Amino acid sequence: MSRREGYVIDVPYPLHFHKEMQPVWMSYIATSLACSAPDITQPYRYCELGCGAGINLLVAAASNPLGEFIGVDFNSGHIALARQAAQRVGLTNVQFVEASFSDFAGQEQQPFDFIACHGTWSWLPPQAQASILKSLYRFLKPGGLFYLHYMCHPGATRLTAIQKVLHEVSLATPGDSTNAVRQGVELLRCLANNGAGAFEDNPGLKDELAALEKEHVTYLAHDFLTDFWRPQHCADVHRVVAQAELTYIGSADCLENMDSLSIPGNIQPVLTGLSSTALRETVKDLARNQHQRLDMFQRQPSALNAEQHLLELDRVCFMALDSMPAAGGLSFATPIGVVPGPEAIFTPLLRQLLAGPTSFSELRCLPAFSNEPGVLLQALQMLMWAGYALPMRAEKTDAQAAGRLDEWLAAKAVALSLVPECGTAVMRK
Repeated sequence: MSRREGYVIDVPYPLHFHKEMQPVWMSYIATSLACSAPDITQPYRYCELGCGAGINLLVAAASNPLGEFIGVDFNSGHIALARQAAQRVGLTNVQFVEASFSDFAGQEQQPFDFIACHGTWSWLPPQAQASILKSLYRFLKPGGLFYLHYMCHPGATRLTAIQKVLHEVSLATPGDSTNAVRQGVELLRCLANNGAGAFEDNPGLKDELAALEKEHVTYLAHDFLTDFWRPQHCADVHRVVAQAELTYIGSADCLENMDSLSIPGNIQPVLTGLSSTALRETVKDLARNQHQRLDMFQRQPSALNAEQHLLELDRVCFMALDSMPAAGGLSFATPIGVVPGPEAIFTPLLRQLLAGPTSFSELRCLPAFSNEPGVLLQALQMLMWAGYALPMRAEKTDAQAAGRLDEWLAAKAVALSLVPECGTAVMRK
């Protein structure tokens, strides 16, 4: 088994795609939160710190020809795979850099409009986290956006015992990381089946173990065998990131920006009396039993007034995906339970979107949303969260490489299809 800075490097990280870190999505989320977003109708720069084998950047580069994309990872195997894929597809607007976060932070770089970091922060030693902050401070433009995914309390707290067993097995087991994972999971299953107190007193821990048993072993190796596995409280993370002169603006998960739909109803009145953002976000995590966060930060955020906010929203066009249901009422299975989507709201909205791409301005003209832009905004974000619709790229530059990347993905049996009109991809059934 091989580790570098405490992190597993002897097996490749699976190709996991995350729509929330794509530039069109991030830009729209900032706009929805009434923040002035980077202008992606003009050339822009995007960096992913900890890019793995580069699947998110390959999609971004192929479907956003105006962007220049940089991926950074210290795993030479990951970088080799990413470079090979980019060359095979013929992508000229993406570069993969083999470097530690410390080395990259010390280089000279042109400023970035976007920096993203997924699946790394909670698994890194403090010095690597400090290097991420240095890159943010040095390289993120004023108005630029930072996406940060990390494990958080209280949802991830109960996994601590499982992780400790898996990690200790990895230190005591010869062979590669996947062998250690298999042996560790077998040991945990033996404990659960034979009445170990941790599992008996915490029934939810059995569910967590059952979920882990369904995951790919290489994913579990990367997720649980690091020497620096640390869920964190969001308030602590926000204070640390603020040292790089960034401000928390909201979640890249659009559902979590709507308290009325993501927080249990009896908890919502409690939030109204909390003036501190740090305290509010901490209470929200408790209310949702949050286990991971997709936080968005901005350097020198510029708030839009009500008139500017509506003007920016009006410019956004939305496109129905093939998964869009027929007109009618909807049910959204959210983490806090089923949220009904009223027929009176969603029938006209679905019909309009199924007829073709439609702007927010045009949708506001529907009788259901007359003088109710907030209702329309929430309805659209529920469709986005459910995977039924997406905001579109404002510029129409031909994404010529998208078809070639689709072919490469199919050849690799990766269940993704590009949606270049929206600068992203969707999972294939």
